[in-house]
Amino acid sequence: MEKYIFLGLILYFTSYFFYIYFSHGLGHKAAYLQLRRFLPCAILAVLPIYLTLSPIISKPYLISMGIGLLWIVTYPLLYFFTYNKSSSDFGFHFDIVFGLYFIGWSISLKLLLNYFDFFHTFTIFILSLFEVTIFSIILFQWIYYSIYRTCINDNAIMLIRETDFNETIEFYKSLPLLIQIITPFILSAAFFEIFLCNISIIQINTLSISTLALLVIITIFLTFYLWNTKKGVFIRTGIIELILDVQNYIKETKQYNTYLQQRLSNLEVITQNLHSNSPSTIIIIIGESESKDYMSAFCDYEYNTTPWLKDNKNKNNFILFTNAYACKDQTVPALERALTEANQYNTKKFSESCSIIDIARFAGYKTYWFSNQGNIGSAETAITLIANTADKAVWTKQNLNQFQYDETLLDYLKELDPNENNFVVLHFIGNHFNFINRYPPNFATFSQPGKYDLIPNYLDSIAYTDYVLKKITEYASKKLNLQALLYFSDHATIPDKRRSPNFDGFGVVRIPMFTYFSNNYIETNKEIYNILRKHQHHYFTNDLIYELVCGILNIKSNHYDETNSLASAKYKFTKETLLTDLGKKSIKDDIRT
Repeated sequence: MEKYIFLGLILYFTSYFFYIYFSHGLGHKAAYLQLRRFLPCAILAVLPIYLTLSPIISKPYLISMGIGLLWIVTYPLLYFFTYNKSSSDFGFHFDIVFGLYFIGWSISLKLLLNYFDFFHTFTIFILSLFEVTIFSIILFQWIYYSIYRTCINDNAIMLIRETDFNETIEFYKSLPLLIQIITPFILSAAFFEIFLCNISIIQINTLSISTLALLVIITIFLTFYLWNTKKGVFIRTGIIELILDVQNYIKETKQYNTYLQQRLSNLEVITQNLHSNSPSTIIIIIGESESKDYMSAFCDYEYNTTPWLKDNKNKNNFILFTNAYACKDQTVPALERALTEANQYNTKKFSESCSIIDIARFAGYKTYWFSNQGNIGSAETAITLIANTADKAVWTKQNLNQFQYDETLLDYLKELDPNENNFVVLHFIGNHFNFINRYPPNFATFSQPGKYDLIPNYLDSIAYTDYVLKKITEYASKKLNLQALLYFSDHATIPDKRRSPNFDGFGVVRIPMFTYFSNNYIETNKEIYNILRKHQHHYFTNDLIYELVCGILNIKSNHYDETNSLASAKYKFTKETLLTDLGKKSIKDDIRT
């Protein structure tokens, strides 16, 4: 009996002092509460093997204990490593409760399965698969920390939710060949090792009815207490609570369609000199991961990566905005603000905000959304919700492991009726990693065709984007009476650094933005054009794109704040007042500007 008591005391005191040391801001009440709470947890972790007098060092018990202890230390420890110098108040007692109870639950279940010999191999196989799943959550957090040197956070979870199958395949292929080969082998080996350990015979003496009943009660109690979907311990552990927070955010985002009629019922739009004498087209182009730091039209870069835009930058029809920033270095949070009233500077909810699609439709345009951003297997994000409110929304066909280039979007423009007023949003895959897949091999200029080389590949992707922008502008001008075109990137990137879900400096938010206006638009909307020309060096964040589009459309609306619009003389923002990283960073701190 002594060895079981000793084991229980080790689990209890080790867990408690781990919690005290790797938490911050605990009051005496909280510390005392966990002192009491962890005691029954440690008892139930040991009680099943004590009741059956099973050996402590049996392989199945060691597997259960190993997974439970790893869960106890992983998220709290990685969180401490990341935030102990910046946060004064945190503690994750539910991770410890879960880890200890998991040990008791897992081993009691194994004992019962072994005792009753009920489809023993199959049930142990299923239980082992479940344990490997829990272990994989633990392993993923350590791998993530080893790569990014930070605890996983909501940005990372959101990024995972946004990623479609093609992007996953591309990321996996970008890893070293050894990792590509060895990763599935390690996962398979881990499963079979756990399965073989679990299927080992645990010697159980004949159990009395009372002992068997108590073991069953423990198993049922821990099953409910651990896995209850409303108040279970599992859903209150650090990593799972983080995942559920992101899930709730996505759920709230999906209310966008629910509030659609409510938004539109009080929307008022008054057009002013909007349309030319004949039907015309307005085009909004959303770039992906393009950085102005590598574009020769925006900076004195050593290579001419944007020959078309550079040749046109000083022409009357083009305005290049030299101080544009992304509001966030991730696509979905950046664009859900760029395309709607919601931004860093107000408290409006995305689900209750009007979009550029709503405004354009009320202004008399037929609306289109054409995207080369694959949506195979991805979550229904804010972007797709907005896109689907257009009169026609189409995504290019994405075949797994095949690459669709942005020039494909030009074919969709050819379907537009030139006798109608068209408002078109084109969403590029642009310069998204893996860069070598963003341009045809025969387009390689700065890199060798087919050779993986980050910066040269990125430069070629920028040059190809410049080429596609040229083709679209020329076609729409000739065939669709293009009046205005606005291009901006959702965010930027640093091509030779591994992409991180955490803010990685201003290099990931310095974006290109430019407009093209026809001679007819300039003549008809002189005031707007002159204001934009005057503001081309003003500072701007792309969560204010909605107001910029309203300004370009030359409208008045009860859902348009002119002080947020770069196209208005009332524009109120300066370098000192603008923010990025969803309000966490100030643009004035970018020392490169």
